[in-house]
Amino acid sequence: MTGQLLVDFEAAKASLNGNRKSNQDRCLCLHNADTVLLALADGLGGHPRGDVAAQLLVDVCETIFRHSSKPLFDPEHFMLQCIGRAHESIRRFGRRQTPPIAPRTTAVLAIVQHGTAHWSHVGDSRLYLIRDGEILTQTTDHAMVRFVRQRADEASRPRASLTRCLGGSIQPPTTTCGSPTVLQPGDILLLCSDGLWGQVSAQTMIQAFGDDSTALAASLDELLHQAASAPNSDNVTAAALRWRAPSIAPADQAALLEPRTDPRLEEAIEHLQAMLQNTDQPEQ
Repeated sequence: MTGQLLVDFEAAKASLNGNRKSNQDRCLCLHNADTVLLALADGLGGHPRGDVAAQLLVDVCETIFRHSSKPLFDPEHFMLQCIGRAHESIRRFGRRQTPPIAPRTTAVLAIVQHGTAHWSHVGDSRLYLIRDGEILTQTTDHAMVRFVRQRADEASRPRASLTRCLGGSIQPPTTTCGSPTVLQPGDILLLCSDGLWGQVSAQTMIQAFGDDSTALAASLDELLHQAASAPNSDNVTAAALRWRAPSIAPADQAALLEPRTDPRLEEAIEHLQAMLQNTDQPEQ
């Protein structure tokens, strides 16, 4: 468990084995003065070396983040780049094994800068945005539920199968990106593996972060131990952020959500227009 209190936000991360011999989940919290990155991966247990796949996702995110100029010009592009490169790294690792294997993992990423949250995900690791005691929004799993039974005399039980993951197919997975959202004081961003959301209710998650005076790391620790103590619990992992900055005026919120224009692209367009104008001028 780690936690850090900063001027504008408080962040924490934690991971427990649950009722498993090993932990195939990984998570990451990074920041500088301008930008916060949260990332979480849940290696697929039904495939070999899911732990490596999850580790490669967070390693790629950290490498790209540390080598990128901040604040990020395009947070969505950054997240898609992380997922695409991680997918290729996972497949490359798998091809180099003897015999070749196909490690796989989920991914959920969040970027916070200029008071605005951006997120993307692949698979069934989730992001929740909790505001004023309610879940304002959450990601939708890339999964298909089937009803199966192991014996003819038992009732069918629902079982979810992922429809997207990193490392599975040749092409990088189609990534779902959320709408940029301006944060308000007290907002909680929670990234978690299915070992958490599958064991505790949404109301339990909300209540865990209801007391702003309790350190975020302590609240997260208690929530994860509750999930990990359930019978046959999975790995339980989460990264969370509590936003503490003052409210942003509506006019400023609109400005934050306006699409930004790349100055290099504007310069190139102006140069091209000047060239076209010179070409169109009649010869003297």
